Amino acid sequence: MTTPTAIDSSPTQLSPEEKSETTLVSVNDLIIGKRIQFPLHDVNGVLLLAADSTITAEIKQAVRNRGETTVRVANEDVRRITFSPQGDGLNQSLSLDCEMFRKLDAIIDGGLLAVKVKGEPVKEKIKPAGRKGYDPEQRARLFESHQQNGLVMGEMLAGVLRGQATDSAALSAVATHYLHEMTIDSDNVLSSAIAQFSDGDFVSHAMETTLLAMAIGIELGLDAENVRHLGMAGLVHDWGMMRVPAHIRENPDRLDSVAMLEIKKHPIHSLELQEKISNLPRVVTIAAYQAHERMNGTGYPRGRSGESIHLFARILQVADAFVGMTSRRPYRPAMMRYAAMECLIRQAKERYVDAKVVRCLLKIQSLFPVGSYVSLSDGSVAQVIRRNQDHYTQPIVVRIQDGEGNSVDPEADENIIDLHKAENLTVSQALPTPGSDEIEFGLDYYNSSLDHELED
Repeated sequence: MTTPTAIDSSPTQLSPEEKSETTLVSVNDLIIGKRIQFPLHDVNGVLLLAADSTITAEIKQAVRNRGETTVRVANEDVRRITFSPQGDGLNQSLSLDCEMFRKLDAIIDGGLLAVKVKGEPVKEKIKPAGRKGYDPEQRARLFESHQQNGLVMGEMLAGVLRGQATDSAALSAVATHYLHEMTIDSDNVLSSAIAQFSDGDFVSHAMETTLLAMAIGIELGLDAENVRHLGMAGLVHDWGMMRVPAHIRENPDRLDSVAMLEIKKHPIHSLELQEKISNLPRVVTIAAYQAHERMNGTGYPRGRSGESIHLFARILQVADAFVGMTSRRPYRPAMMRYAAMECLIRQAKERYVDAKVVRCLLKIQSLFPVGSYVSLSDGSVAQVIRRNQDHYTQPIVVRIQDGEGNSVDPEADENIIDLHKAENLTVSQALPTPGSDEIEFGLDYYNSSLDHELED
């Protein structure tokens, strides 16, 4: 029969006996492309979709537009057309036949993951900034572009969630813009993002993760095309989280196994949304698909490990974890930037994340990351504004307060300090951002950050 494009408006309802032969499942769990053998009903038993129909993105959205989050599926159809939380765990529930999964896994299993650098590494085009402050004209331009690009990305995501088809040109334009700005001053780009983007905003988190990932990619020696593709992957890699029910995303408590399964399915939802984007490079899809895998095989959705995880995905995982840890979440306050770096170094030692990627993060951020605050050995307070080559514990800082607690002119030359060259002046301790409730690193927090696995 012809596949319907709209939800059936028939008033036909199931009897209590017929309801007993169905299972309530989340609309998110319906697999696009699967054909139902039996009719689909709403929770009250009203017919939504006739038997022998194919599930499409349009049909799923039509169900959501009715205000439905759950539907009744015939017991005989459940295992075949949904991501079922029953069985032997996540990997079994995701092993259902899907053309996109097969194609991606074939590429991965075929060893076609090597990143080929064809052009000049972007890193070779960048001159060290040295001991200088941020250019105010670039900073003003960055603040404006952050706002504009955030609106563009928010509108694009909203459209895709509504089922609208779009093109990858906007993603490429945003990544290309930031690539250009990074060749001018990547420290200014990262610092301005920290200053402007707000906690709890999904698009802001994606953009900050993207910028950090691109900076890591540049440090790793990638060329312009690869850095641009990495940026595009960062922008879209977590879109599927918007398909996870809000009560799970915003849960302040430790998640149970069923809720965790919903979280672990979000890379699959991201792929579903990316199908709406034409001309999206395949490497972007692969990177987004694998961004939550772990080096030791404990990640998701496939539990892959080591070199079977694409380099872009390994970069995104580190960048996403750093931004996630330094942002407030429903289940904990933000972590101090120094503490997040310490946490990632520990994760690298335990093979949760790629140690090579973390070393690059350390190079572009220093142990006391760009944007963080420190107290100096003379009692003054400063903010880290630049990395300092391989001098991880001696970044370039701008003093904002003297040893007596008095404010000083941050633009004065004597207050911009290269700690590697400063005599008898060192960092005495990392400080939380003024006015925040940021927390320090601790073993309990470290363990909970691994367990929760929302972004960290």
